[in-house]
Amino acid sequence: MVRFFCEQNRKTSVNKIAMKILKEEIRSRIVMAARNEFIKNGFKKTSMRTISAKSGIVLGNIYNYFKTKDDIFYAVLKPLLAVLHERMASYHIEKDKIDKVGFSMQGQKDLLRETLKIIFLYKEELKLLLFESKDTSLEVFRENFIDEQVAISKEYIDHMQKVYPQLQTNVSPLFFRISSFIWVTIIEEIVSNAEIGKEEAKQTLSEYIRYNTTGWQALINQ
Repeated sequence: MVRFFCEQNRKTSVNKIAMKILKEEIRSRIVMAARNEFIKNGFKKTSMRTISAKSGIVLGNIYNYFKTKDDIFYAVLKPLLAVLHERMASYHIEKDKIDKVGFSMQGQKDLLRETLKIIFLYKEELKLLLFESKDTSLEVFRENFIDEQVAISKEYIDHMQKVYPQLQTNVSPLFFRISSFIWVTIIEEIVSNAEIGKEEAKQTLSEYIRYNTTGWQALINQ
């Protein structure tokens, strides 16, 4: 009797694992099909019926996984959003560890490397996020991203002033926003232009980072 119940429990566990794997596979098929259609036709012109046809999952079953097309759009962009969130979080400064790393050559190289990695690993997703997110829950991402960059820049300058009191840190709030806006615009130009390859993007970003760094150094009299 004990052996019977153990065997039944084992079968139940195996069945649960199999069902979980099947659900994950179905969800993945929906997301991948939707990604392809969003890239090809944009968010607005992609219908749930098209996603159903391309994924091979009946429409009714898709709604068991995603309530709306917007939910699928978010799922498509979730890996990119996680990476961007991680990168932005890494820019926040630990007050007891601040130095001038942001202006160092190594700091510039790190920023260039990480930016290029994100752009070319998630180029299609970036295009969707920056150009196809109107009327979705991610429509305000661009503005929120710029706002967060402004906040991080202000935080950095404020901490720099505390560590290096001789620095001039009375920077216009509007300038912070313009600087962040330009950075986002450069990324938009790179991901939207199919003719811009990795080497040209690397050169452009490297030039802007050096230009921007020199400008900040002059601005705060480092």
